[in-house]
Amino acid sequence: MNSKEFPKVLIIGGPFNKITGGGITLSNLFHDWPKEKLALASTSNLRINADFSICDNYFQLGYNGKLHPFPINIILPKIECGSIKDFTASTTTDQNQFSGGKYKRIYQIIFKILTLSGLYNFLYNVKITDEFMSWISNFDPDIIYSQVGSLESIKFVNNVQDFTKKPVALHIMDDWPVAINQPSILYYYWKRKTDIEFRDLISKSQVLMSICRGMSDEYQKRYNRIFLPFHNPITINKWLPYSKTTWEINEKFKILYTGRIGVANGKSILSIAKAINKLNMKGSNFILDIYTPDYQSKQAKRINSLTGININKTVENRLMPELLPCYDLLILPLDFDKRSIQFARFSMPTKASEYMISGTPVLVFADSQTFLAKHAIDGKWAYVVSENNENALTDSISLLSSDIDLRGRIAKKAISFAIKNEDSYLIKEYFRKCLSLNN
Repeated sequence: MNSKEFPKVLIIGGPFNKITGGGITLSNLFHDWPKEKLALASTSNLRINADFSICDNYFQLGYNGKLHPFPINIILPKIECGSIKDFTASTTTDQNQFSGGKYKRIYQIIFKILTLSGLYNFLYNVKITDEFMSWISNFDPDIIYSQVGSLESIKFVNNVQDFTKKPVALHIMDDWPVAINQPSILYYYWKRKTDIEFRDLISKSQVLMSICRGMSDEYQKRYNRIFLPFHNPITINKWLPYSKTTWEINEKFKILYTGRIGVANGKSILSIAKAINKLNMKGSNFILDIYTPDYQSKQAKRINSLTGININKTVENRLMPELLPCYDLLILPLDFDKRSIQFARFSMPTKASEYMISGTPVLVFADSQTFLAKHAIDGKWAYVVSENNENALTDSISLLSSDIDLRGRIAKKAISFAIKNEDSYLIKEYFRKCLSLNN
């Protein structure tokens, strides 16, 4: 493809990274895009786990020239905002440096006060500064792309669109519009305000995207606009040489989970850990390795106390093609409580496509209402446990550990599905055409 066919894209939101689902999806969709045609304005701290290999033009957004507003700026690092010219991988830091100990406790207290009082959305408003306007004008984008996920980000993208008069492409990762506002004395006010602002931004957007077909179908009904599904693509030739081709097990049955522990999956991960603990107490030999950026969290420590569970610091995404096939089973869990289902009902985990192509069979533990469970059942690319029942979960893990033919059938189907539906070359080309407004 000729570089002239690529539009100049201003990306607003989280940075490219190999840690978060949104960051990984962003990185894979824009991989091989001409660097001179990308600019990224980050609402997240660029000095934490950002990947600078895809784009050379960055702007650190913040509040009044600082990354954090009052009173958060009292306890968190004083990071200057503005155009970033000099950056290397060495300038980034591990998020846990600022998320543990006294910083985390104080932050949680302040955040809770701001949320319950309804003041959070008043304080968190990023303003368009003269420096930022100059930076945008110098880049002169053809289109604005954003994975909005908060009232703050919606309002900011709205304001940038008003300033630039450029077309907007929205990409929705989770069904946050129904779950983003937490209980507060101004709950209903902020819920209505978020809906109004989001619908206004949708009306201004030329390209609307979602994370999966299920979300696209729901959003077309809800907002009366067509949302194109774009899930995390994978480079088939990068993964396929490592894909598992035999499914015998050694003395231990090794299970793996990679990713966050928390919103919408923490309870289910604990349930799986308890099931493995129960099996081990009966004389089985199961191992559950968890690689997560939340390895120091209270939830992680509780899970790690169970027999056969090992919680480790997250592994770089580039190592996943070799890591995943080393295991006998991969797990994709979502929580079963009402709020979690509401939040993740139309989501599709970023890692799902990577799990499929690995050749290691996948166990989906999620409510039947979720798109993840429905997608896995329809595509036959995973074994699904759709009831929050300890015995059903334990029996399913035992079955998968003992039935080599079942594991092989699931894995082969998953590889075939991934090759047909998740190929990055085809997805990135369609993505490019959509952002070129030639769809």
